[in-house]
Amino acid sequence: MQEGLIGHEGPIKSDIEFRTPVAVAVGAGFKREIASLTAMQNFLKEWPAVSRGESYAMAVRACEAARAGEIDLDQAREAFLVFAKKAGIEWTGADPVAVLREAKIRRRRARESRIQHRQAPG
Repeated sequence: MQEGLIGHEGPIKSDIEFRTPVAVAVGAGFKREIASLTAMQNFLKEWPAVSRGESYAMAVRACEAARAGEIDLDQAREAFLVFAKKAGIEWTGADPVAVLREAKIRRRRARESRIQHRQAPG
């Protein structure tokens, strides 16, 4: 029997490192890399209770199942990625400052285009 878990069936894993860390956007567009099952579970525990939905619950269950050896680690990682996407924290790799700057430029060009169309003789 594994230490700390009385009456639990199967091999209990204390912590498992991911081959590739999971990256999520936190704060003002900063990247946080989650490199292990424990780090993933800790991130989920920190998630605000009012923002927890079905994808959150599925990610938590998947982490517990991976720790118990019931599912593959990649399945838990995938459940977390689904949660991250639905929560709007999926890391896209894009620099948030550059994305905001480009959006501002597109809005300005669209506004200028509308103004030019209004002023054009018709």
